[in-house]
Amino acid sequence: MTNTTVYKKDYSVFQTYALLDFTISFEKDVPQDDLARTVIEITERINIGKYVNLNNRKSHGHDPMKLLRCILLGFAEDGYISTRELENKTISDIRYKFFTGNVSIGHSSFQRFMHNDLLMPIEDIFYELNKFIENDDRIDMVADILTIDGSKFEANANKNTFVWKKATKRYYERTWKKFMNLIKKLNKFFKANGIDIFYSQIREPNPAYMLKIADCIEKYMEAQGIQMVIGRGYRKQEIQRLYDELKDLCIKIYKYMIHFDILGDRNSFSKTDPDATFMHMKWDYYNHTNIFKPGYNVQLGISSGFIRNILITSNGNDLPTFIPFLKKYKKHYGKYPSIVVCDAGYGDYDNYSFCEENDIEYGYIKYSGIYKKQEKVTEKNRYFKRHLKRNDDGFFVCPEGHVFNPVSRRVEKRGLYDKENIKCECDGCSTCPFKSKCSKALGNRTMTVCKKLEDFHDHVDEAIHTSVGKQLMQSRQIYSEGTFGIIKQDYGYERL
Repeated sequence: MTNTTVYKKDYSVFQTYALLDFTISFEKDVPQDDLARTVIEITERINIGKYVNLNNRKSHGHDPMKLLRCILLGFAEDGYISTRELENKTISDIRYKFFTGNVSIGHSSFQRFMHNDLLMPIEDIFYELNKFIENDDRIDMVADILTIDGSKFEANANKNTFVWKKATKRYYERTWKKFMNLIKKLNKFFKANGIDIFYSQIREPNPAYMLKIADCIEKYMEAQGIQMVIGRGYRKQEIQRLYDELKDLCIKIYKYMIHFDILGDRNSFSKTDPDATFMHMKWDYYNHTNIFKPGYNVQLGISSGFIRNILITSNGNDLPTFIPFLKKYKKHYGKYPSIVVCDAGYGDYDNYSFCEENDIEYGYIKYSGIYKKQEKVTEKNRYFKRHLKRNDDGFFVCPEGHVFNPVSRRVEKRGLYDKENIKCECDGCSTCPFKSKCSKALGNRTMTVCKKLEDFHDHVDEAIHTSVGKQLMQSRQIYSEGTFGIIKQDYGYERL
């Protein structure tokens, strides 16, 4: 019998516990300029009952103030943080340990707190924090000056899921034509079988009409004792083939009508993210051809380096987002900014008129072609509209001294504000030796002028070249471009 007794003693040099002579202090070990101190200061001043539903919480649950501080710090530092990452930070980050009292909080606790206990979304808390920063005398923030810019973010949608409005319209019309041909086949079938049924052809697609025909066919097949068959070894009768074709066309018509409802005023959307619109971006996965990707247009309003307002739209153009952006700003802050600084993507008649109506200084909103006016006048471009001078009445004068006199007036009502366009015609083109350089028209040269828009442009030209205007244009590049650079590059926030 083998002896299994071990007589060797355990001489392990490792100790289970070690007595270390040091202490950790929040005041000593956390820097004075750390963001965690700002979170503590803000949360100590607020009424937590305004943000958290305390009646819904259990007595043995985590302290809601601790959870709120962890969430605010995580979103402030990382831009976006998952509940799993919050759980890891409560384990390894000393600041989160001080927040939680050296207790590790699970991801499910954060999940329940954000979805069940928070009374307002993170966006509303964002605006509340901005109001706190604005009213803090220690922070030098000029809230009356708002810099607006936009950038495109890729949507979290699958590849090759695009739906195009023009293609959908073409398929829709083609499917309806097939249905009209099917009506002829049905009328021919019923006439050949001596049945007094005749369906009329209508111009506009009507799914209710298609379903009515399908119900009549089903009743006819039931009365005749015709069974529906499917699969190999069965031969469909003619009426069943017509019924199956009608069913397929009806499903397609319904699908295209749903697509039109989702599209609205847009030209495209993604099947896996219907709110996303296909936009031109700097990189795409179709052989890097710079064609399109599903995405969103994110608009930011920045004051003194602080993000004051956010608007996410499905419109790829910045022009129609300007007015909704400012209305959202007023909704949360109670007033419009005094000065708005934008690039040329926002300068149009409606936006200028909106600013004038609401006492917003629009002189720092550039318009398309503003720097073209500053180029050197040469023999090739001296006849361009942007280089023509104007007389005392505000009408253009060509380089040869001929005046463009008004011929007709027309009020354009397509936008939010009525726009009066004046059609002007030059009377001296017939005898001018330089007409071939000035215009290719057979008769006199004409141009459309909006005097109100020209006045807007003159005000922008004057304001943007002042010392204040140059300083604001320089700060716009720093604040807007730098903010999107931090969000995309530093935070890695590339998809919505």
